[in-house]
Amino acid sequence: MMNHVEALTSPHIVTSPIPPAILEEIETFEAEALRTLAGEIPTDLFKPFRLQYGIYGQRQPGVQMVRIKIPFGGFNSNQLRRVAELTDRYATGVGHVTTRQDIQLHFVELKDVPTLMRGLAEVGLTTREACANTVRNVTACHLAGVCQGEVFDVTPYAKTIAYHLLRNPLNQSLPRKFKIALSGCKHDCALTPIHDIGLLAVKRADGVVGFRMVAGGGLGSAPRIAQLLREFTPMEELIPSIEAVIKVFDTLGNRKNRNKARMKFVIDKLGFEEFKRRWEAAYVGMGHTLPKNGSLTLLQHQDEPPPLLMPTKNGLVSGNGNGNGNGNGAITIGHETPFEMWKRTNVVKQKQEGYVTAAIKLFMGDLTAEQMLFVADLAERYSNGNLRTTINQNMVIRWIPGDRIADLYEDLASRGLADPGAELVEDIIACPGTDTCGLGITSSKGLARALAEVFPAGRVPDDLAGVDVKISGCHNSCAQHHISTIGLHGVGKRLGEHVAPHYELHLGGSVNGTAKIGQMTVKLPAKAVPAAISHLIDVYRRDRQDNENFPNFIARSGKSKLKDELIPYTIVPSYEADPTFYYDWEGENEFILEDLGPGECAGGALEMIENGILEADQELYQAKLLVENHQYSVSVNKSYRAVLAAAKAMLVTEGLEPSTDSETFLEFDSRIAQKGVIPAQYRELNKKVGDLGPKDTTAESAHEKMAFAKGFVEACRAATEQMGKDLKLAPVQATTAPKKEVLAPVASIATEVKPTAQAPTGAPVYDLRGVACPMNYVKTKLKLEMMDAGETLEVWLDAGEPIKNVPMSLKNDGHKVLIQEALEPEASHYRILVEKVEG
Repeated sequence: MMNHVEALTSPHIVTSPIPPAILEEIETFEAEALRTLAGEIPTDLFKPFRLQYGIYGQRQPGVQMVRIKIPFGGFNSNQLRRVAELTDRYATGVGHVTTRQDIQLHFVELKDVPTLMRGLAEVGLTTREACANTVRNVTACHLAGVCQGEVFDVTPYAKTIAYHLLRNPLNQSLPRKFKIALSGCKHDCALTPIHDIGLLAVKRADGVVGFRMVAGGGLGSAPRIAQLLREFTPMEELIPSIEAVIKVFDTLGNRKNRNKARMKFVIDKLGFEEFKRRWEAAYVGMGHTLPKNGSLTLLQHQDEPPPLLMPTKNGLVSGNGNGNGNGNGAITIGHETPFEMWKRTNVVKQKQEGYVTAAIKLFMGDLTAEQMLFVADLAERYSNGNLRTTINQNMVIRWIPGDRIADLYEDLASRGLADPGAELVEDIIACPGTDTCGLGITSSKGLARALAEVFPAGRVPDDLAGVDVKISGCHNSCAQHHISTIGLHGVGKRLGEHVAPHYELHLGGSVNGTAKIGQMTVKLPAKAVPAAISHLIDVYRRDRQDNENFPNFIARSGKSKLKDELIPYTIVPSYEADPTFYYDWEGENEFILEDLGPGECAGGALEMIENGILEADQELYQAKLLVENHQYSVSVNKSYRAVLAAAKAMLVTEGLEPSTDSETFLEFDSRIAQKGVIPAQYRELNKKVGDLGPKDTTAESAHEKMAFAKGFVEACRAATEQMGKDLKLAPVQATTAPKKEVLAPVASIATEVKPTAQAPTGAPVYDLRGVACPMNYVKTKLKLEMMDAGETLEVWLDAGEPIKNVPMSLKNDGHKVLIQEALEPEASHYRILVEKVEG
């Protein structure tokens, strides 16, 4: 698309003839791409074919993202020079290293993609199966083979697995994407617990080495930690064990609902023991009879060290050599020179005496074509010409003689590549977000740049050692925010006539020996995130115990306390008061939510509930401030508003939006409290809440009423946090049984619903014209719950969001949509016929 050839000297690149089978593959893609451009085949038909080849559509029309697959992150200078050349000629002149160790090029025109593919194939690279429902790039620790703490080098195993599965028929049409990672030591730098298959190097007591195999991990909107499948996998059984897992997934994965298609959902449905039984059956069924499978033939990765001129310890840089992925111990910030700072944070001793590995910190994974050429030269000048990408979006050069590290630094600094802090907290991970991604909601890169002031490179105090920050532009977790100490993912929040960019803050995630999903703590407006994170760090330094690190402080403090501290940062002024809150970081126009296709109504209902609880928290925060300032009557009113907001949030589960306070409390008591989903002291709320009126204005009464409100909000929060997308509330454990609920007649579920009538379909009609999303979905869901399997319901909906979202959400729930058609010629209203399917 863009041409920078005049500014970039064409590098010397050694190429090889493209194997005939791969050349034919590229020519097939080219033919289909040309047909698509000519309008002979629709783009929707071409899309899955394109994805299979690693070519992803961008949010900008007419251009593509090309994802280059780099197994275990290993490649050489010659290959990097070719990537630089192609980046400069066909993309933007900037490449992007991903959290799966791939390299992505953006804004490539479809007509140029086949030429780019040929250029990659000439140096042994491919885009094949870097996207789509396939086995994605196989990742591994970037220190594999040189790490001081590793059990053994996992590099040849990662390479063998990757190329065994590439173009493998087993891998061509899976229900959804499939990810594999390998780690060589207990620090688990490759994050095996969040993968479909995770392989951790282990050694038995008898000295035999193999892999500990876990299965079923994944992030996205429903994060899961992988479970143990095999405590010890012998090398000769490695490939058969992997194939059998893929076979079970291929057979049982959900191909109807993309949102439930990952392997973790297969395990959720079967239970892990049954999944394991199916895996064992598949293992035998594929012709593998334990344990006579023969030895494993490994693909070797040539990574020989350059000779040391003076193989002594004198030239080695300092470092703790702990093999944890960055080699950095406690940080001592004094009057360091820039070189000393870089050496401390970016260089690690290898297990091979006399050699070190240096990390090149790439800001959010970006590297220009010119810088690529320069790094390729440095890898040959100071090492053996090999490089590796990291899952933290950096590059490393290994096998550098220790006495040459100062010279390498000077060269890197001359091209702006000597930033300190690689693989540390200031090395913030961010996905492309709204810069290019069609699914992005917020500008994750813009926020990362804003947070750079909170975490200055090379100057972060040692009390934040081991902390990481990861930012995803949507819930899909491409930046892996769920397993970060401080994780953020972008959402939008409508406030009146405007929408403000927000981030959900996840705290306490980790993968270091044991994996932990971070806890979603609070939703923050994008503009307030840097200030909120700064305050969180201040709270840690204020309240921490002796020798308590930041992750342990988060775990000890708990969500409730940390959320209370951050509530002031959740408040968004009106657009008229401060319009900057309605612009994303680095955004030139007011923030909007792009039309990304039909939405998930259940998710919208959950957001309404979450926003209601947040509103209650904000009211309580103000009540507390008012009490402290002796404004007791106003404080009592805020406590009242907190109870009201939480009660309204709970009523979303019943499809209700009461218009008055008294109606809210009456409906809450009859529909929520009597079900026993909150403690008994909050029943008959309509009577008790009257006492929260600002009659008594003493300090004691204000504190009592605030305590009642806080307890009620916490009870509502506890009930909603146990609730899934089915919106079903579970009863709390109580000493006395709640009153038996008397179900209201079906027709009284919502007061605004018109009388039902028989339609030509013979099914009862549920008229939801004028009811907005997601309440129209919630009402339909409740109506279906009162019907028997096989019965049908005709639902009338408005055009626009209702007819786009409700049918899809009902299908996701497992029901059948038999008819979907306009009610009148102008198509301002629609009807759907839904058949209930038992869940």
